[in-house]
Amino acid sequence: MRLFWKVFAVLWLATLLVGGSGFLVSRTLQQDWLLLQFHPQLRDFAEQLVEHYEQRGPRAAQSWLEQQRREYRLRANLYDASGQLLLPGTLPTSPRFSDPRGEPGSETPRYGRLFQLVWDSPDSTYQLTLHVPSPELFRWQRTPLALIANVLLAMTVLALLSLLLSRYLTAPLAKLGQAAQALAKGNFDAAKLQDLGQRQDEFGELSRQFESMGNRVQSLLDSQRQLMRDISHELRSPLARLRIGLALGSKQQLSEDDPLWVRLDRECSRLDALIDDILTLSRLDTQDQPRQPFELDSLVARVLDDAQFAAEDCELVLEGQTQATLQGWPEQLYSALDNLLRNAQRFSPTQGLIRVRLSRLGQNCLIEVDDQGPGVPQDWLSQLGEPFVRLPGQATDSGHGLGLAIARRAVERHQGQLSFAASDLGGLKARITLKLAAQDYYTS
Repeated sequence: MRLFWKVFAVLWLATLLVGGSGFLVSRTLQQDWLLLQFHPQLRDFAEQLVEHYEQRGPRAAQSWLEQQRREYRLRANLYDASGQLLLPGTLPTSPRFSDPRGEPGSETPRYGRLFQLVWDSPDSTYQLTLHVPSPELFRWQRTPLALIANVLLAMTVLALLSLLLSRYLTAPLAKLGQAAQALAKGNFDAAKLQDLGQRQDEFGELSRQFESMGNRVQSLLDSQRQLMRDISHELRSPLARLRIGLALGSKQQLSEDDPLWVRLDRECSRLDALIDDILTLSRLDTQDQPRQPFELDSLVARVLDDAQFAAEDCELVLEGQTQATLQGWPEQLYSALDNLLRNAQRFSPTQGLIRVRLSRLGQNCLIEVDDQGPGVPQDWLSQLGEPFVRLPGQATDSGHGLGLAIARRAVERHQGQLSFAASDLGGLKARITLKLAAQDYYTS
């Protein structure tokens, strides 16, 4: 349920409860014992009537009853203990009231409540029949006691509902605030938002978006830390060699074509290539360019055509097709495929076969690159694609281990996956899995 409807339901329920509580208070105040105890006219009615009768006589008592009928529309009759009428009273003789037709001009009451009371005085016992009309039953609810009871009950109900609603709204915000503080410290943990992300309202949607953002930012922070550690390690060796070479060159009178200068130039070229790869890898972490549609089969064919010029001693074969149109960054995916092909060319034997196969599997597009190189030990397959990873025995001039890292980062940016396995050709199989969007899946 959306948050709007939840808040609407709570406010609607609060209105019903306040109205219902007012009705319950009204009904409660209509109880006989409450009316006789707290009604300002009924509370001492029997006592005052008996007092007028005993101390001032029947005439004064009848006059007092007439006054009560005129001012408060209260009608009553007074009886002795045996039920004999002591005063003419202001009630008809029939307990159910005569003249039920209610003819015009008739003063016979038809609506209200009839009380049968007994009052014991020091001298005698009296019976009292008292009729209270409907307007008088409800008029006394405007007394301070009734108003205070209604206000207190309404405030209590509203306070409880407001407390529950405030807690319901502020608890998710507190969790998001704690997650934001953890993200600011570089210690974001998406598991703490798992319960909040399962909600199906605006808070759940906000939590899922915040979790996605937090994971992305935390991944960038972790990648930056790891990249800085790896860069410092990789730059230390060529810089040390350059420093030694320069020291030797400064002490000896060397000619311009001396092998030392050639080696120093090669080290500078390696540093330049390393910096280019590092910059390429860092650019993949930014998403400042919008997505654009591109045909996957045409992109792969273009990469193979370009790679064929640099692979004259290898055979490149393209098999299958996907007929898929993707949304993304074609130049980055081009770079990923180019790095995979260059890696395959580097380790393939002369006249070796490099096979690129395209296929569809449900909502996924698969790109598989197989070569006939020496392959990779099983224990090292999961580490391929990490920056600056080199296999045991790998030559130092075979790269810095950033090519596969660039390829993996570009594929992951397309919500894909890059994995490695043993190839049936005897070498390494690199598999790119790209997921089609729902609209692309049904139209392609």
